[in-house]
Formats: sequence, C-alpha cells, structure tokens
Amino acid sequence: MCEKIKISVGVVTFNSENEIDILMPSLKNSNLFNETEVYVVDNASSDNTANLISEKYSWAKLTRNEKNIGFGRAHNIIIREVKSKYHLIINPDVKISSDTLEKSMEFMDNHPDVVLMTPYIMNIDGTQQFLPKKNPSFKYLFGGMFEKQFEFCKRLREEYTMKNENITKFTDVEFCTGAFMFTRTEALKKLGGFDERYFLHFEDADLTRELKKFGRTVFNPEIKITHKWQRDNKKLNKSFFAALNSMFKYMIKWSLKK
Repeated sequence: MCEKIKISVGVVTFNSENEIDILMPSLKNSNLFNETEVYVVDNASSDNTANLISEKYSWAKLTRNEKNIGFGRAHNIIIREVKSKYHLIINPDVKISSDTLEKSMEFMDNHPDVVLMTPYIMNIDGTQQFLPKKNPSFKYLFGGMFEKQFEFCKRLREEYTMKNENITKFTDVEFCTGAFMFTRTEALKKLGGFDERYFLHFEDADLTRELKKFGRTVFNPEIKITHKWQRDNKKLNKSFFAALNSMFKYMIKWSLKK
C-alpha cells in the first residue's frame, strides 16, 4: 500500500443503484481523496449496482459477493484488507462535504483517546436525524415502533436518541450509527471488526460497545453529513423481525458479559 494513504473507506451495497451516486461523487470531491482508498463490497445485488460501480467509479476496489452475507460480515472483508490509519464505515446513501474526511481525521489526531466518532447527521432537507445514541433495549425497540400511536412510546424514542439533549460539543455516546463510523483502524483490527452473528441491525451498536475497550466513542456535532436514510423497521414486516432477531442476539450477548 502507498504510504500516503491515511484513510480507508468501506461501503457495503445491496440493490443500491439509486443511492451509490449520492456517496461516490462526494468521496471523489474530498480534499483528501488522493490520500484515501475506497473499498466496496456488493452483496449480490439484483440490480445494476455492481456494474455501475465498476464502470463509473473504477477507482474504488470492488468485491462482488455471490450471495448476500449481511452488513457486518461484508464490511469485515474490507477491514481485513485495509492498512490505513483511519477507517470509515459509511452507507451508500450518505453525502459528505469536501472537508468531512479532513475534519474527521484532524479531530481524531487531536483526540488520541477517541477510537470511534460519529457526526451530526441531517436529512436531505437539513433537519437533524436523531439516530440511536443509547444502548439498545427492548423498551426502546417497541417505543420506536409505536411512537406515533402512544405518547409514552414517543418519549422512549426521544430518550433513546437523546433528542431533547442540546449537544453542542463532542460528547461520549453509547451507540454510534453504522451510517458513518470514523474509526482507528488498529483498534478495529484488534477487535476483528463486526460480530458476524448479526445479519442486519444492531451490529453497529455492538461494534460501538466493543470498541469502548480501546477508547472513547463520541458524537461530534461540529462535523455534519447528509443521509437519505428512512427508518423501515417500524411495521411488522421482514425488516422488523430481522431487527427483533438481532436484538435478541444483542441482549443475550451483553447480558452474559455483565
């Protein structure tokens, strides 16, 4: 690997043809693009995602999986390969500014006790996305599901996401979202990456908790990104039951560690 590479970026795609054009141009326009390596693992998309990346963004290192192996396991393929100082786990529907990577690296350089940083995340219209920042629990899962039906569930959701806390400077948090996790590669490798028992949902909460073994995990509101994301696990559908399955795995794992 070229010694000038300071940041590696890992992206996992699955039928992301309509999203990948959000992320990739913004990575290309980064002030640190020449010091960055971008890795994409496609989880057997049935649309044109992989071909689009190969043809339009040939500067990214693309791996095509023959089947969907899950979010964390796909990211681990990348984590095992990278040799950077910092590694960014990011979703394909995220847009960064030209100075986002630069500011993230400077923040980590200036705070050597921080092992993982997540930024202020906005919707496309500029409003804040209050992504989970407390350790998950069943009460928070069901609170999020029924927040529009019951006032107490709304309060649970607000507690879970720290929505009513006025955070103006970087602060320690329990849960950094997998949409954007800026990490120290060395710590990530020591840990071995994501716990592959999770196929989808809560693997980022688990990784945050595991990385606390090596340092602080923080939310930094001074760094801002845009995320197209929409929650899709509020109804009793396939995504909800996948989240519930992951929640059981998460709760069992961390109850045994206490």
